[in-house]
Amino acid sequence: MGNLLHTSLLTAVLFGGACFGACTSSSPSGVAPSKSDAGGPPPSSSAAPDSGQGSGVGATVGADAGAPDAGPTLRVPELPPVPPLPVSADDPPTAAKISLGSALYVDTRLSGSGHTACASCHGYQTAFQDNLTLPVPDRSYPNNTPTLPRNTSSFYNIVFAPIMRWDGSQTDLVSAMAAPWAEPNMNLGTDLPSAQPVLAQRLTVTAPNYVPLFQQAYGQDITTLTPAQVWTLAGRALAAFVREAVSQDSAFDRWNAGDDSAMSASAVAGLAVFRGKGRCIACHSGAFFTDFSFHNLSTSPPEPDGGRADEGRADVTGNVADEGFFLTPTLRGVYDTAPYYHDGSQGGLFNVLDFLNGSAVTVDPAHDAVFDTPLGLTADDETNLVAFLEALRGAPVTVVPATPP
Repeated sequence: MGNLLHTSLLTAVLFGGACFGACTSSSPSGVAPSKSDAGGPPPSSSAAPDSGQGSGVGATVGADAGAPDAGPTLRVPELPPVPPLPVSADDPPTAAKISLGSALYVDTRLSGSGHTACASCHGYQTAFQDNLTLPVPDRSYPNNTPTLPRNTSSFYNIVFAPIMRWDGSQTDLVSAMAAPWAEPNMNLGTDLPSAQPVLAQRLTVTAPNYVPLFQQAYGQDITTLTPAQVWTLAGRALAAFVREAVSQDSAFDRWNAGDDSAMSASAVAGLAVFRGKGRCIACHSGAFFTDFSFHNLSTSPPEPDGGRADEGRADVTGNVADEGFFLTPTLRGVYDTAPYYHDGSQGGLFNVLDFLNGSAVTVDPAHDAVFDTPLGLTADDETNLVAFLEALRGAPVTVVPATPP
């Protein structure tokens, strides 16, 4: 797995990972998948036009952020389209910021070993995640183990998220983007005080050509800034880059706005299951098909000694009542982000549905009450649900290749 990780990284560095751009390509197939292939890695990525809408980075989504713009009446108003990108007057996006962030995103020189970049785990060719059960961090290089404890989440629509990571430990996009440099993921240090000076040294001495790029993007000479200030600027640049990783304009969105031909009959039937007997909408609601809250699906039940393999949200809050609870993931783009759950334990969407449809989801005494009564999904229900989840694929997102300075 380590060889795959570093091979993928080499591909990212050689062929880019820079600025989001407009390209053209065919859309993914709209044919409902078979049970054997649903939820697997995506086909070759293809491009979609840039949204072209300005915003800042790290903006918090308000209570009405999921409300659709004025337009056609929606068939399912509780599942509206993705809203315009949030705007921050304090840090508006510019081409210079996005270009700088794109270079940082793929630059392996900014890792402890010199072999890892953001793109290693959040590949722009794989829905901004890695399709691995558990990712291999830089700290493990050149070995395949140990892995990180949690599955890689996609960066799709992260600019809208008021809370991030499986345990909700990040609530600000700028901080979330810079944090891995101080973690095993990127391995520049074990905490902020140890990692910040190393990053500043890499950006001013190891790769001094970044200095004029920061000057152009932010009007500041990073050689005169403190390591903490350089850290924040680098996080802002990364956030400017990933802010446009937006999954939108899906087949469902078009059907929801009135296009009868946008979804197959199976997907329409799957939507009915999603809103009805499947109870999916209890947690996967709103424009992003997530309540941005935490739920216990028995994916980390208590062991005989009372402990759990992963304490989940309780790692952040310290609250016993939060043990085994994890953040609800978005379902936009979910068809391409297998495997699933915080530990990558379910390999495909049919595996997920089988799990939720069975008794395993109630093993944890603290399991979500929505599963107190069995779902009772049939094989046809599951097939239709997966067809609907495939219809949540947005217009493909790509980036224009660029090279770190």
